[in-house]
Amino acid sequence: MEIRNPQPNEVEDIVARVSKAFGYQEGEGDVARDFPQLYNSSNIKHLWAAFVARKLAGHAGFYPAIMKVENLPLPVAGIGGVFVEEAHRSLGLGSKLIQKCCEEAQKEGAALAFLWSDKHEYYEKLGFHLVGRQWTISFDPKQASILRVAGEKRGIPGDKIKIIEGEISGEFLAQSFRLQEKLGVGIARTPEEHAALLASGSCQVFSAWVGKDLAAYFVIGKGKDLANFVHEWAGEEGGLHHLAAGVLELSGQPIFVLSPQFMPDEVRWIYTLDEMGIATRAEQMALVKILDFMKVRRLLAEYMGQIGLLASDLKIDRQDKGYYVEWKGKSRMQFDEAKFLKFLFGPELPAHPEMKAFLPLRLWYWGMDSV
Repeated sequence: MEIRNPQPNEVEDIVARVSKAFGYQEGEGDVARDFPQLYNSSNIKHLWAAFVARKLAGHAGFYPAIMKVENLPLPVAGIGGVFVEEAHRSLGLGSKLIQKCCEEAQKEGAALAFLWSDKHEYYEKLGFHLVGRQWTISFDPKQASILRVAGEKRGIPGDKIKIIEGEISGEFLAQSFRLQEKLGVGIARTPEEHAALLASGSCQVFSAWVGKDLAAYFVIGKGKDLANFVHEWAGEEGGLHHLAAGVLELSGQPIFVLSPQFMPDEVRWIYTLDEMGIATRAEQMALVKILDFMKVRRLLAEYMGQIGLLASDLKIDRQDKGYYVEWKGKSRMQFDEAKFLKFLFGPELPAHPEMKAFLPLRLWYWGMDSV
């Protein structure tokens, strides 16, 4: 068995095999269309392929990125495209490929690795644990009228809003990028990366305009498992209400909005929807593995200082038997890796009441950035 970077002329075969494994049918595109950052020619050095008797037997890859964690930068790696041919699934190829991705991502400076899968027990054995917090908000077409009313109450009359489907103009890209930049969580992008992502894949882009100003936008659908899911959005509260109503009216189908756990002073819209009785479900976000403990610890200390707390009040150390946390020289706690990740990133709040001022840290990948 050999694990190596594929040659450029081998990537097409990898894309075809991964697409088939992920359930793509003829005419539906492929994973390279829906996950362009992973399979871009500039990212080949982060793709890993396993060959048995010189034939492709499995694949996994990662994409390095900078995550905004409470408005602070943290280098991370998103791992995707994981597949092993059925005939080789007893050889441990999947584990070896994931481990290779983690090793290489760590060498390049990533502090955390992310995965999205329902095979939680399998990935737990490789050090990945389900953590973080997200909300899924369910909209029914019958709710369009109350959303319109809510939008008007926020100062945008119905006759002043224009809903546009599918038009990705230069002005839209510029304004939507600025709306994303205002958010303190998510993956950092350049304007060029933002434009490339929104123009790729099977996604539908809807925007709400008041005159020449972009009031809100939705990106719906990506890959094989996000149909009818709004996996990226931004905007002002009134515009978001009108846009949700417009999309429901246009599609006649339910839509599901994925959201980080914004604070009320960041994005009020989520809290208004809850007050309106729109169904909201709390979930965990992703499978996460620590690659560089020191970088995570430094980020937490910097965040505490940013919000006016003494970083010296919190002592965190890693030893052979796990992680040790001490608060103000008194409360001492011991965690295994799974519990430590949940302590840092949720979904549960910390047991010590004073720690709730800075924990859990919010992790977030918008669907368009995920691999």
